[in-house]
Amino acid sequence: MIPDKAQKIIDFWFKETPFEKRFKSDQNFDQQIKDKFLKDYELASQNEYDDWQDQPMSCLALVIIFDQFSRNIFRNDKKAFEQDHKTRLIVNDAVYAGYLETMNHDQRLFMLLPLIHSEEITDHDMAYYLLSKYLREHENYNQIKKFWKDHTNAIKRFYRYPHRNKILGRESTEEEIAFLNQPNSSW
Repeated sequence: MIPDKAQKIIDFWFKETPFEKRFKSDQNFDQQIKDKFLKDYELASQNEYDDWQDQPMSCLALVIIFDQFSRNIFRNDKKAFEQDHKTRLIVNDAVYAGYLETMNHDQRLFMLLPLIHSEEITDHDMAYYLLSKYLREHENYNQIKKFWKDHTNAIKRFYRYPHRNKILGRESTEEEIAFLNQPNSSW
C-alpha cells in the first residue's frame, strides 16, 4: 500500500487531470498544483519522501512531484529544474527495479519524461530504448516520439535546451537565439 499523499498525487495526475492539460502552460492549473502540492514538493526536496522509491506507484508520484509539479509550481524560475538530477537517478533505479512492468502506458510515459527533460544525451539514448520497449502500444506513440525527437535535436545541436538559458542565467549564442525564434523551440 502506498502513502496517502502519494496516492493523492497519482489520482490528481492520472484521474482528475486530462492528458492534454498536463502539457499546457496555464496559470490557473499552475496555481492549483501549487496550492495542493507545494508542501509535498518541499518535503520531497528535503528527502522526507525518499522511502517512496521503494514501491512503483509511490516512486512514480515522487517523479511527478520533481519533474512535472516543479515545472508548474516554479514556472519561469530556475527552481523548476533543481531536482532534475535526482529525478533521473530515481528513474534509472525504477527502470532497473522493474517498476515499468507494473505501470500502464500513461504512467510509464511520465516515469520516463525526466530522461527527455535531461540535457545529457545519454539520458535521451536510454529514453529511446525504453520508448521502444514500453510505449510502442501507447495511443499517442507517434506524437510522443516526435515530441521526444524535437527535444533530442535541440540537445544534439546545442548540448542544452536554449529555452532554459535565460531562466538559468546562461548566455545564449546567436544560433540559439535564432533557434528560439522558430516555432516548436520551447517546451
